[in-house]
Amino acid sequence: MAVLLAAPILLSITLLISGLAKLGAREGTQDAMRSLRLPLPTMHASVASVLPVAEIVLALGLWLPAPPIQVLLAALAALLMLAYLVIIARALTFEEQVRCSCFGTLASPTVSRATLGRNIVLSALGLLTVVAAGSGIMTTVLVQAPLTIVSFGAALLITIVLTALTIGGSSADEAADEEAAGSGSSAPSPATTTAPDEGADAEDELLDYERTPIPAAVLQQTDGRLITLTQLTAHRAALLIFVSEGCGPCERVLDHAEEWIGALEDTLQVRFVFSRPLDQLRERTTDRVQGHALHDPQFTARTVLGGRSAPSAVLLGADGQLAGGPVAGGTAVIEFVEEIREQLAEARAGGELPAQVD
Repeated sequence: MAVLLAAPILLSITLLISGLAKLGAREGTQDAMRSLRLPLPTMHASVASVLPVAEIVLALGLWLPAPPIQVLLAALAALLMLAYLVIIARALTFEEQVRCSCFGTLASPTVSRATLGRNIVLSALGLLTVVAAGSGIMTTVLVQAPLTIVSFGAALLITIVLTALTIGGSSADEAADEEAAGSGSSAPSPATTTAPDEGADAEDELLDYERTPIPAAVLQQTDGRLITLTQLTAHRAALLIFVSEGCGPCERVLDHAEEWIGALEDTLQVRFVFSRPLDQLRERTTDRVQGHALHDPQFTARTVLGGRSAPSAVLLGADGQLAGGPVAGGTAVIEFVEEIREQLAEARAGGELPAQVD
């Protein structure tokens, strides 16, 4: 009896926490679906809106004292857990490591064997919940001894919290670094401008920006030859966008690649920089970057430029000085590039730059 009661309680707690965490992270959920290569991308936004509500409804609805409803919702919850299990197992077969915000902003987003193990346990809990609902034990306890459910649930929740606090402290810094890719956070550095979504006025940012020399770093070109950052910008400014395959926010940034290259390439270089060798990139990636890719082994160049995560971006001036950034996070990078486009458009309108040729 204890096992059959524990299963729906644990599953309800998991679904409730997951749903609440996803409520404020719709974009992160969409990024996770991109990372996991889920089909029907046009439906991702709708799913990201509905999924957290569905998880919360399942978590609470399991405890309605009506056996037919409990069995139906338990079956749906079990199917959802099994679907998550299949998705995670499939992601582990990808050539690149995948990041997935399966619990919104909570926990490490990197998909690993531990993630698979967690989902196996959740699937087992889902199946046990179906058994518990079908046997009528949930309804019986709810009607005859509701305090038993409350006390049992409270004990399990306290155990979960204490366990999370115990094992979470040692990996807090690592989790923060991993989540920076999705949240847009980065440590301040002398060459860092404030991301537009942090509320700073664009004009103040430009005035406060302290330009520093481009640091020494080397990138590898598509033909295998090495080029320093100074050589790269000897004649034209360069916008470097650091991305990783398998990272949801990076995929969102890469979806803008063709648009940005077409809009900016006549004025400055647009280069997408990968830590993976260029000949190992997926065809879908190479199709989007259109030959505008560079290889940065272990993101050494990104590191010296002040970037802590992918995606991130920095603008290098043709005068040997940093001209903007770095900024980190999918939203921050997109806004950073759009700001550059707006400034170039204003410069063209004022006659400071030649009109763009279509």
